[in-house]
Formats: sequence, C-alpha cells, structure tokens
Amino acid sequence: MSQTTRSSLLQQLVSAPPTKDATLLIERYILLQIIGEGQYGKVYKAVHRRSGVMVAMKIISKIGRKRVEIETYREEMRLLQQLDHPHIINLIEYFETDSDIYIVTELCKCDLAVHLKRSGGYLKLETVRNIALQLVAALQYLHSLGVVHHDIKLPNALISLDGRIKLCDLGLATQLTKDGSPTYVHALKGTPLYMAPEMLLRARYTNKADLWSLGVVVYELYVGRTPFRTDSLADLKHNIIEEDIIWPKTIPSQLKSFLDGLLQRDPAKRAPWRRLRRHMFLLSNDTEEEALARDATLAEDSRFHYNAETKKLRLN
Repeated sequence: MSQTTRSSLLQQLVSAPPTKDATLLIERYILLQIIGEGQYGKVYKAVHRRSGVMVAMKIISKIGRKRVEIETYREEMRLLQQLDHPHIINLIEYFETDSDIYIVTELCKCDLAVHLKRSGGYLKLETVRNIALQLVAALQYLHSLGVVHHDIKLPNALISLDGRIKLCDLGLATQLTKDGSPTYVHALKGTPLYMAPEMLLRARYTNKADLWSLGVVVYELYVGRTPFRTDSLADLKHNIIEEDIIWPKTIPSQLKSFLDGLLQRDPAKRAPWRRLRRHMFLLSNDTEEEALARDATLAEDSRFHYNAETKKLRLN
C-alpha cells in the first residue's frame, strides 16, 4: 500500500463515524493470536485477507472508558497519520465500532525492554550505538514537526520484523508547532523513571525533555539499569532533580560524552541536534548517511550475553 493511498484511507477512517458492527474487521483481517495485553486492551497478530501481510491489531474496548480517553486514541491516530519515517511505527489503518477501537500497525518482534531482558540485561556497545542512532533519527524527525513525544522509554521502542527500531506509543505526544520552533509545555506527562528534572519540578519545558529521556534509555541499554532507581517515587524525584549520576568506571569515553550531552539538568545545556547527530559515538568514522545505511537493522546475532564478571564491571 503506497503512502498516498494509506494517507487517503486514514483520512477517511479517522474522520468517519463509528460503524455499527465489526464487518470491516471480519472482511479484512483474520485474527491469529494474542501477542500483548494490558489495561488498554489486547494486541493480536493478524493477517490481511487479501494481501496475506502479517500485522499487529490493537483492540481497545470503549466500554467503561471516559470520553477523554477515547479522544486520546483518536488524537494519536491523527498524529500518526501525518508521520512518515523509517524509525516510527507504521500505522496501516484505524477504525471504530460502537464498542471498540481497532488500530492496525506493522507487526514487530518485541520492544527494547523485552530484547534487553532476553539479552541477559546488557547489550554490547555496538548494539547500543546502533539503537541510539535510529532513536536519534526518529526523535529529531518528531521535533522538526513540533512534536514532543513525552514518553521515551524502552517499551515504546519496537524492533520490526526486518530488525529496525520503531518508536511507538505517541498517545501522550503533543504537537506544538508546525515549524519546529521552541514552545513550552506545562502538562506533566510520561513515566517518572525517564522524566527530565524540569518535568518533575512541574516547570514549563520544551522538546529538550525528550533528550533527557533518550539519555536514560541509552544509559539503561548499556549499563543494565536506569541512572536513578529507588524504591519510592519521592526518592526517585529527589535523585533525578538533585543527585549526581553514578557512571560505571568502565563506560567508554565516547558513550559517556554522548550521554553527557543528553543528561544535563539544565535543558539549555543539552546538546543541539546538529551536535548529537554528528557525535563520534554514533558515527565513528562514517557519515550520518553511511552509519544509518549500515546499521539500520538489529540482527539476531546482536543479542549478547555477558558473564558474571563482565556484569560486575558494568555496574561498578
């Protein structure tokens, strides 16, 4: 399905009133198995009848949900409809019945949280660099459109069937401007473990808050835990706002330099995109285009299991 055709179809579906039954679902898709489940509903592996293409279908019940919750999903679909990037999840179509919301996207293998767990809790440096490069590309694209994601974290980055990183879950995203110019946000959105200090202080913030969250994600992929982890929310907030980051002694200098550009408490001191995308940690001796072309996929052999001695070194 071409991008033009998909956009035309989405425009009709997003603006269309709910249908009275699930005829559209039955006519177009065969549900195969549940691959995810939560408070939001269920995610099925499904197949498109006519093309045979495997997809993921999220089915969200409207029953018992507030109107504002339902509208949040619709807003996310409207936003996804505008996006076209190799490292952002591809929305195939969206439709509603009187009782349910159906969101059809490309099928992915798993999210980065699952991948990290399967890999023994640690990833080798080259894999971390690979993932960071793709997340940086996706996030800069969003920011160029004036979009703040608000919830960058491991579960919101998927690995596609061809091994590419796909940023997803834009339900909390805010579209601020069309030209990408800085605009301030006041709403508190996101996951506390990954929130920037200015968000926890309930100060106004910009898309620079996403850069902090990205730094937390990249740190976690290499070290095996987030920079600030405690048993209480109050302690977590205090540590993020006040305490220094504990850097493992063995962290590579280029990675630490890259993370330093993201994990600055003062948003104004966080690295600009032009510096981040050209950072030596991401590019090594490549140009940006060469690096993305060479490392666009996360191959199966990128899973890396460390022995106990290596794990100990990472955490010290």
